[in-house]
Amino acid sequence: MTGILAAVCSWNIAVGNFFFRYRNALFPVLFLLTALTLRPKVLFASPALQRLIITLGLMAAVLGESLRLMTIGWEYIHRGGKDGKVYAHRLVKGGMYGITRNPMYVANASIAIGMTLATSSPVAYALIIPFFLFIYQAIIAAEENFLRNKFGAEYEAYCAKVNRFIPSLRLINESFSGMRYDWRLALRHDLGTITGLAIGFTVLPLWHTYFLKGPGAARIAAMKALVICSLIGLLYALLLYLKKRRLLFFASVDRPGAKTKLRREPEVPEA
Repeated sequence: MTGILAAVCSWNIAVGNFFFRYRNALFPVLFLLTALTLRPKVLFASPALQRLIITLGLMAAVLGESLRLMTIGWEYIHRGGKDGKVYAHRLVKGGMYGITRNPMYVANASIAIGMTLATSSPVAYALIIPFFLFIYQAIIAAEENFLRNKFGAEYEAYCAKVNRFIPSLRLINESFSGMRYDWRLALRHDLGTITGLAIGFTVLPLWHTYFLKGPGAARIAAMKALVICSLIGLLYALLLYLKKRRLLFFASVDRPGAKTKLRREPEVPEA
């Protein structure tokens, strides 16, 4: 029995290491496939219930993005991987990582579940949500295996103190003591995710209208969605240009022409 359990754990870690390389593209690809292959339904023939579930889903997605911004802005992330593999050069234990060991994956799961709920597709509920939860737990298992092997007793002590998922509210004061939130860092590293969610929020109502009310009803909605998505795209392109030239989302000392030497910044993953 012990041998079987060890084999399952080893297989689970191998799955996590495989999907770690593709984790940033995983949700956008599956969300696109969902839109192309699945169809929304009026759940239990109740429009009111459908609206409630969609609203709760969108709220969960916003909550997830808020958690991502909090995680990135409060503490630099050194678990972003290297050459597509799990990697960390130090154990991050401050900020959001001081109250839960996997704040980014909690945030990503909240976004994935929320956006899936907002599709109003029972098939997506049955397939996509369990798939994402399985993949994320496998990636977490792979990361934990790496961190345990690299940091040993330090990581074991960290695990004994901080929960894997549920935030330890008693540790808030200790985790954030002496820290300052860097909103510039958070926005410049999560600009793509915010833009993707904004486009998703815009396209979802159009998708619902097309399949539930017909192409005719969707024609006007399509024009509105096109205009909004175009504006979002133009705004994203502008912000990206300003970010790359360090004219936005950087402190004044890091902008071109500043006398202070630029500080090297550690990598922060998109997901």
